Amino acid sequence: MERVFLFLALCLFQLSSAFAAPSDVDVTLQAFQVVGTKDVKLVPTTRANPGDTIEYQVTYRNNGTTPAKQTKAVLPVPEGGMAYLPDTASPPKVEASLDGKTYAAVPLKREVMRDGKKITEAVPATEYRFLRWDLGDLPPGQAATVKSRMRLNSASK
Repeated sequence: MERVFLFLALCLFQLSSAFAAPSDVDVTLQAFQVVGTKDVKLVPTTRANPGDTIEYQVTYRNNGTTPAKQTKAVLPVPEGGMAYLPDTASPPKVEASLDGKTYAAVPLKREVMRDGKKITEAVPATEYRFLRWDLGDLPPGQAATVKSRMRLNSASK
């Protein structure tokens, strides 16, 4: 099966254009294929096949001379085959969004009508489109890294 290079290139483009960082903060994205189950290895990659698990690591570094106030790290979960894998976010205190505007703590919940009754149910993690971490104030010269794993379920067209 042909490796899906363009899908990851699209993911990287979406990721690089969606970060919420002050201007003195440099953002570096790395993508790793997760190899193995017992002795897990992270192999740098720009390609993936359906079924592959990719770990995205995003480092925010404050190169300014003053603290970067209220820094938030945002990691999109691209539509068209990529799905967030629950419990892989680090730091674990993460918020998610279905639209990139409204965020709430993971796991997301929503109200639905079932048999004429309004109930609250968990939103499947496969529907998450963005992850966000509150990094707080990032001191000058300091860096913070967030990471999460996602699975490529199908090739995007």
